[in-house]
Amino acid sequence: MKELKPKEWMFTFEEGGWNTVWAKTRRGAVKQAAEEYKDSEGLTPRPGSFRVATEDGLERAMSLFW
Repeated sequence: MKELKPKEWMFTFEEGGWNTVWAKTRRGAVKQAAEEYKDSEGLTPRPGSFRVATEDGLERAMSLFW
């Protein structure tokens, strides 16, 4: 059986902004982000926004900070 390797997943928050998590699957990424931000006020990961991060996507997202 082929073992899945972790990938970096980009996602947005309901309140705005974005972040990434590392997980093998989209389902795992959603679960990990929900757990990571469960106690954060104003940071609710948007489940439908999870996508595998690409170099271009990360570069574009980071350009919002420059």
